[in-house]
This record gives sequence, structure tokens and C-alpha cells, in this order.
Amino acid sequence: MIKQIFRFLVKVIDGSLYGFVGPFSILFIIPQFIIFLSNKYELPYLGFPGSQIISEILMWAGAAIAIYCGLLMIFTGKGTPAVTSSPQKVMRKNIYAFVRHPMMWGLTITLAGEVIYNGMPLLLLWFVAWLRIQQLYVVNYEEPQLERRFGKSWEEFCAEVPRWSPRFRKK
Repeated sequence: MIKQIFRFLVKVIDGSLYGFVGPFSILFIIPQFIIFLSNKYELPYLGFPGSQIISEILMWAGAAIAIYCGLLMIFTGKGTPAVTSSPQKVMRKNIYAFVRHPMMWGLTITLAGEVIYNGMPLLLLWFVAWLRIQQLYVVNYEEPQLERRFGKSWEEFCAEVPRWSPRFRKK
């Protein structure tokens, strides 16, 4: 019983650390620094009518996707998004049946909402950089690590489910 509680607490701590280092930095710390620079140097604002409503919908939708993915990893994958306590099996159901990296989609959609909300060119530059960073991370680190860990099961999953473009029909 104590061992199970300890494992659960480790997962909570690992998940929290991952959340702070990953999503919190991507979605808050770096954008706040960019907003500070944009305001300090009075860089132009590129807003448009209705941008606040669109951006809030995107930010809430992206956050919901990321949180949903995290909960799926905890309750069906028996792990967390953190590398140190990642899921024990390949996530194939729910949103993972449509796209391999829905949590990255959630972060990207949320960041797109932030870019639209603030309308700052430097944030748009950060968004483009984030797209490249996530591609490099997923292709060069995450997917090879998952392939080593899950082997044939991961290869079958990759053959069935696209990396970035959601597929809404079965093959």
C-alpha cells in the first residue's frame, strides 16, 4: 500500500515538473518575456476585430486537449506525459486513434490563441520557432525513444496513425 502511494506521488511530482518545464515555459514564461520586450520597445500590434473571441476559444480548446491527453495517460496508460514516468503501453484509443501527438496539438493550438490574442509579431516568431522545436523533439527524441521502448507495437501504431495531420477515418 505504501509502495503504491509512493509511486502515485512520484507520478504526480514528475507530471508537475514536466508541466512546469514544458507547457508552462512554452505557453507562459517565454510569451511573457516576449510581451515584455514588445511593450518595452513599442513594437507594433497586429490585432483584428473578433481576435479576442477567436483567441480565447483556441486557448481553451488547446488547454482542454492537453489536459485530456494527460488524464488519458494517467488513467489508461498508467503513466504521465513526463519521460521519467511515461505510459506503460502505446496509447491507441480515444484521441490517440486520430493523431500520434495530440498533446502537442493542444499546446500548439493554445499558443496560436496567445499569438492571436496579443497580436505581437515577436509572438508569431515564437510560434514558428515552437513548430520547429516540436518537430525536432518528436522526430529526433520522442518517437525513437518510444520505438525502443515499445518495439513492434509502436511500429504498428505509426503505420496506422499519422504523426501530425489527424485522420478521422480508419484505413
